[in-house]
Amino acid sequence: MSVRIVVCLIVFWFMQVIAQVFFKWGSASDSRWMWGFMGGNLFGFSSIWLLMLMYKSMNPNLALGIASGGALLFSQLVICTVFDSKVAPIQWMGIIAIAIGMIALSAGGGQEVKTDAQSTARQSHFPE
Repeated sequence: MSVRIVVCLIVFWFMQVIAQVFFKWGSASDSRWMWGFMGGNLFGFSSIWLLMLMYKSMNPNLALGIASGGALLFSQLVICTVFDSKVAPIQWMGIIAIAIGMIALSAGGGQEVKTDAQSTARQSHFPE
């Protein structure tokens, strides 16, 4: 994995965590709801640009699995810590299972990037 992809991935995770914290914070009070909604969408929506950059540089299945799995993992851990949420043992097992799934997904390799000719043949149905 290149440094560029790793940086995109880390920033994506960070932005997704911030989005989830805004959503949780905003949901705690009617007076903060709109601010939480706007803040969460600002970070969540704009982070998708990073996912699209990862799609260009690596296998999209791998990019989506690692990006969304990591975002879920880190969001769970941060929300648990920041908002003092209780996590049951079975839920910890779920968090561990997601981490194992991410490792298994990335162990399969598949970081090939199609050449322009291969991409053009497949993308001919989509206008640019």
